[in-house]
Order: sequence, then structure tokens, then C-alpha cells
Amino acid sequence: MNRNDGCPVEAACYLRLSSADGPGGESDSIQNQRSFLGAWAADHGFVLTREFVDDGHTGTDFDRPGFRALNDCLRAGSIRCVLVKDLSRLGRNYAETGLYLEQLFPRWGVRFIAVNDQYDSARNTDAAQQMAVFKNVFNDFYAADASAKVRTSLGILKRQGKFLGRQAPYGYRIDPADRYHLLPDEETAPVVQRIFGLFLGGASRTAIAAALNQEGLPSPARQKGLTDKSRTFTGLWNAETIRRILSHPVYRGDMAQQFTRTVSYKVHTRRRLDPADWIVVENTHPPLVTRQDFALARQMLTVRGCGTAGHPHLLTGIAFCADCGSPLYAKKRGPYWYLNCYGYYRDPALGRCTSHSIREDRVLGAIIQALRALVRDRVDPRALARRWADHCPGRADADRQRRRLEQQREQLRRTRLTACKDRAAGLLTPEEFAQVARDLRREEARCTGQLARLAREEDEPDRLARREEAIRAFLRFDHLEKTQLQLLVRRVEVDRSKNIVIFFDFTDPGPAG
Repeated sequence: MNRNDGCPVEAACYLRLSSADGPGGESDSIQNQRSFLGAWAADHGFVLTREFVDDGHTGTDFDRPGFRALNDCLRAGSIRCVLVKDLSRLGRNYAETGLYLEQLFPRWGVRFIAVNDQYDSARNTDAAQQMAVFKNVFNDFYAADASAKVRTSLGILKRQGKFLGRQAPYGYRIDPADRYHLLPDEETAPVVQRIFGLFLGGASRTAIAAALNQEGLPSPARQKGLTDKSRTFTGLWNAETIRRILSHPVYRGDMAQQFTRTVSYKVHTRRRLDPADWIVVENTHPPLVTRQDFALARQMLTVRGCGTAGHPHLLTGIAFCADCGSPLYAKKRGPYWYLNCYGYYRDPALGRCTSHSIREDRVLGAIIQALRALVRDRVDPRALARRWADHCPGRADADRQRRRLEQQREQLRRTRLTACKDRAAGLLTPEEFAQVARDLRREEARCTGQLARLAREEDEPDRLARREEAIRAFLRFDHLEKTQLQLLVRRVEVDRSKNIVIFFDFTDPGPAG
């Protein structure tokens, strides 16, 4: 490319770098592009008056802050000449790159120079123009190939159960010894467990969110420092946040990823995927809730709650009208809660049903009496306790948990020793070593505490008696919770005459013996 004739030409340079630029990314670093274009401009009679930079932005679309600023100046006519290192710096989308080269730049009277590709719009021959088209197509192919390779490699890691997020899900933290692994967060994990406990106990999602907001607990969005200028974003707990926690497989110990997917390597809009298309790998990290509790919570989420948030309606999703089949919804009148036919309430004029109702506590009382009658003379608490002691279904789990904790503690100890060696070798700064050592000691202490708790539970001599008393307390059904009802009762039907029919979710246990 020949030296510019006459007076120096004022020009702006545009610099862009993306992580998708591959092995050549270092030679294309922003600093190298700046030095290269500065030297070339000085040698060819150009004066660089402005600089526009997009560091870390893909070239597959033109919605980049640096290029938007450059585009505004070009439209306004304040810049008439633009320098880039090569055509791929302008973009890797052949359609949009061609639009600028063939239509917009000529229309605005802008001279565009891609130095390494020997492209100068003021001096191009037809052959150079045609070659630029092929190079733009090649750059587009490169972007498509790089995107496919990245997507494939990330998919492999996801199917191995590796955590690839920048921030751990609420309730967890990234393992300092393995950035692909999650550990329970001492501060937020109890909040997740409490949310599950409240929901399984009958509290609504709205009531749970209100309680957490009242206590001033930071929501997941606030915990991660997220902000949003939309009017709907408050940063507070809400029913949708509670729903996401209750339905996220990560809390049962499974790594779940790929909830969304970009439309294409050019269209970066993300679309939510169906849960069947999520990548889920089981048993990758310590769970915060049992699989049984998680499955029950998922089941309860499918039931639409009725009534106010301050009262746990234990029969929602279980009680139905025997006359029309509609669910019964709870509504307070005076000091009592009543179950009312939703078929009538939805549109009384249609006459689908009548406006009958029944006190909620009366239906609960009938369920309790029926359950007590079923277990009376049929279930022996002492025999159940002895059977539990003989088979001890939890002992194998306790042994596995003990071995896992011992392995974790030993791994943490070895990691801490490695960190000491790295500090002595100068690979870690004092501040970095102090942070790593503090995190590792804290995790070691947690493992030691859990091992001590397991040892205490196994050494208690009255374990059988306590188990028997726990069984007796359960069979009294004095304090029914939503979880018990979901497990024991399939359906309750009440007709307009207040007759109650209960359908249990188990077979008759038969006489004890």
C-alpha cells in the first residue's frame, strides 16, 4: 500500500479483540494492534486523532460499545477515515461487514483501510474488492467453527458434571481446591434448607419471601451484586425466586446446567430450554436437601395455592368438591378458615355447583381420626423400632457419609500443604495464601464437626428408645404437616351435605404382629 500523497490524513483507529480469536489472540492484543497501526500511520502519512476499542467483544455482531461510538462519529461526519489491522477486526459477520464496506462507508464518504489485508477503499481495484468479499466469508466461517468448537468442549465438561458458571448458585460456593466443584456455603445454605422446610410445612412461596424480606436477608440477586434498571426489579425475595430454588436440581446434589441457549453464533439472544433439555449429572456435590424432600417440593409446586399467604393451607391440592370435581379453596370468615367450592366461585351464574363450604379444621380432624383408626391395633411402634435397628437403613448411609467426610478432610489437608509449598516457592502472595488457608481450614473444621456428630449419634445407648418414641409421636398425628398429607392422603372429597370421603395413598397395613 503506497504512502499517502500530500498533507497528512487525519484518521481514527478501531481495535477489537475477542476470546474467540484463538491462538492468534496474543498477536492481536489491543496493545499490539495499537502499536502496529500507530507505526503504520506514521510511515504512510496518517495522523491518528481518535481511538475506539472493543476488548472482549465478539465480531459476529456489531452491537459493541466501541463500534457504536465510532458509528455515531461516522454518521455525524466528524471522522472520514478509519484504520484497522485487518478485516476481521471490523467484524466476522460477512453480511454486516459487507453492508458497511459496500454501502454505508461509501454513502457516508468514509475511507476504510484494513492494513494487513491491503484493503483501501480509496484505491481499491475490482480484484481487491472481490478478494475482500472472500476474506469476509472466510472470517465468518472461522467464527462459526470457533463457536462450534467452544460449544462442544463446554458440552463435554457439562456432561462430566463440571460446574462452569462464574458464580455459584445461591447456597453454594466454588471449591477453592477445584473451580469445577461446589461446596455448601456456610452463610446461605441454611437459608435454602429453611426455604424447603417452610414450603414442605405448608407455607406459600409468597409467605416465605415475605418472611425473608422482613428479616432483611439478602436475596440471591443482592448476594451476587446484580442490578437492573427495570421497574420490576426490586432486589427483594419474591415468589418466583422461591420457585426457582425449590425446583433447581442443584440442591439435591445434581449438577444442572444449560438452562438457556443462544439462538446462533450471530444472534446472541438466549432462549430458555425445556427442563428435558437441561444437562443434569447426578451426585456431583453435597446436597442441601434429600432427594425425597426435593421430589415432594416439585410435586407440591404443581399445585396452585389458594388463600392468603399468612396461613398454611394444608389441604390445598388435596381437597375437592365431590359434586363437581373442582378443587376447594380456603377463605377466612370470622375466626375460622373455610374450604369453598371453586367450581361455584369461578362463575356462580353458570350453576356448575352450589355455594357450599366446610370448616378447614373439621376436614383435618376427620383425616386425623381416620389415620389413627388405621394404625390402631395395626402398627406396633416397638416392633418398627426393632426392625429399624436390625436393618438400620441409615447405617450404610452414615458409613458412606463418614468415609466421604474423611476423604474430603484428607484432600483439604493435602491441598493446604500444597498451598504452603506454593507460598514457600513464591507462587502465592501472602494475601492469597492467607485467603486459601483460611477457606481450607474452615472446610476442614466443618468436616471434623460433622464426623464428631456422626460418632455421637452412633454411641448413644438409648437410640432404640428414642426411635420408638419418635414413631409413637408420628402415629399420633397431633401436628399434621403438608409433607405428611402429601405422602399419606391422595384425595379428600366433600359434598354439599358436608360428607367427607378420604382416599389414602397406601394399602391397609393389616393387623399388627
